[in-house]
Amino acid sequence: MSRNTTFRVVSLTQSSGVELNAYLVGDSKPTRQEQKLKTLSEYVQQYPSGWKKRLELANLLYEMGHIEQAVEEYRQVIDRQQPPSIGVRLQLGKLLQLMGREVEAVAVYESASANARNQATRQHISGSIALCRGDTQAAILAFESAASLEPDNAAHWLALGQVQIGRGDAVAALRAFDRVLSLNPDDVVALIDSYDASQAVGNVRQAQRRLSKALEVAPGDFRALKRLADTRCRMRLVSGEEGKQTKKIISSVLQLAPDAADARELLAYYHVFRGESANGVGVLERFTEEHPNHPRGWYSYGRCLFHTGEYQRAAEAMLKAYRLYPQDCEIYRALCEILPLTSPPAPLDPPKSPLKRGEPEEAKSSPSRGELEEAKPSNCTGGTPLEVPLFKGDLGGSNPEVTLASIVEEMLDRFPDRWSVWTTAGRVLVESFQEIERGCGVSVRGTQLEPQLPDAWFGHGRVLALAGKHREAVEALAQGWQLLPEEGRYLQSVSAAVWLGESYRVLGDEVASRKWLEKTGQSQELMEFDPAMAGYWQGRALLGLGDVTEAVEAYRSALSRRLLYPFRGEVEEAVKRLKGKRRKGCRAKA
Repeated sequence: MSRNTTFRVVSLTQSSGVELNAYLVGDSKPTRQEQKLKTLSEYVQQYPSGWKKRLELANLLYEMGHIEQAVEEYRQVIDRQQPPSIGVRLQLGKLLQLMGREVEAVAVYESASANARNQATRQHISGSIALCRGDTQAAILAFESAASLEPDNAAHWLALGQVQIGRGDAVAALRAFDRVLSLNPDDVVALIDSYDASQAVGNVRQAQRRLSKALEVAPGDFRALKRLADTRCRMRLVSGEEGKQTKKIISSVLQLAPDAADARELLAYYHVFRGESANGVGVLERFTEEHPNHPRGWYSYGRCLFHTGEYQRAAEAMLKAYRLYPQDCEIYRALCEILPLTSPPAPLDPPKSPLKRGEPEEAKSSPSRGELEEAKPSNCTGGTPLEVPLFKGDLGGSNPEVTLASIVEEMLDRFPDRWSVWTTAGRVLVESFQEIERGCGVSVRGTQLEPQLPDAWFGHGRVLALAGKHREAVEALAQGWQLLPEEGRYLQSVSAAVWLGESYRVLGDEVASRKWLEKTGQSQELMEFDPAMAGYWQGRALLGLGDVTEAVEAYRSALSRRLLYPFRGEVEEAVKRLKGKRRKGCRAKA
């Protein structure tokens, strides 16, 4: 990788020639770009009334990452063009949307739509407007309509796939990305998005094929290199010659985008997986000092602190990310994972709000799914005291106090169409508040939103098992298993098999329990992709099968491969407990 690497624009165009989407893809020759930028800037200063060279300038600024300047130049182009190009307005709207300036983006999109003669283009624009307004379902319907009108237009399918993966439906997203790749097998954006979707459904083999193809087509692409480095870190290729290669890839990513939180995160986890946790955390701590208003930086810092067992500091960092950008679903889900592990001073009641948002009528009226009414105080005296304010005042925002209860309420209010938030909320209610019926009733909503998604059923099944409803858990987990694609083995199948085995054991069905637990040792994909997590699941399965010695060895293998917290803490305690039992057994025999 040359240090002289930058980006170029890849555009997706519909049949009438209107550019619908544009994305950054790695390229080289920045010196030539700088010279071109100087030449174009001088030209538009000398001839300010023209628009053609100004459009070239705007495109070049966008390619070079100067987004604010690009936006201003696109506005100037629109003012000078007669009539203004729909493509330019769509490009401006997309940039404003990506910058979080949704109101401005909607105004630009509406102007473009009013002048669009093509029905498919109008539908596509309607989808973009719906996204700006937070209406994901309307956006999906609009992009589906555009795709049906122009099935050979890759832009419509790509937009549809990106909305689907954004709402957590990786299966539907994969179908859309496959359509893009059937039209253009070398589409870098679709290849990378397809990699993400394949990873999300656990199809590691397909994911690696898509990433390899993306790197073949665009070897200097930032997004592709970032994913390659992340994969190598997960595989623990961080020492020896393999480690040098991984570090070289990370260095290339950092050269491409030195101020990107994603790039610094790669370097941080490279250190963590080498056993240099302090150095890894320090990388992201310095990034937050350099970019104190960067929500992604605080999010990455919080996750890294969480994965190294520093739960209180992780909560503080993640809450800063939340204050800076409360529109990110993953920040809420991370807080739901981190906050229960912090240690406020006293017990509390669960959320007082009904938690009924988005739930279908049958679930509201069915006692078996937990009628979500005003919560009664919990009798729980252990666990996390969640309504005690965790942090006050100094984080900014309109609400100076944040509790786990308020986070759960806000999350469901902001993202009612995402299945994962319902599963997350259900688990919090069951584990942290001991609100069994309410938690299960909330969790089932995820399966109603995405009835064909294995992960939705696996997540709900796990909540049911944590609630002690093992018969219902078995049914939910088995449903998810049936939905897994037949070809290949998927990462989710490993954890699901362990959960099924454990629930069957509680139900007294030793034969079924053994059958499922023995499946865990059959996943070579997980061992290759994430050997630390493979050791963790193997240890749990072996423990369930009664093989304490092998379970301890599997757990030790996971620890030696830098298993992350909170799993690491669980495994360390298990190894200590199991070793103690073995010593007692040996003394008893003596």
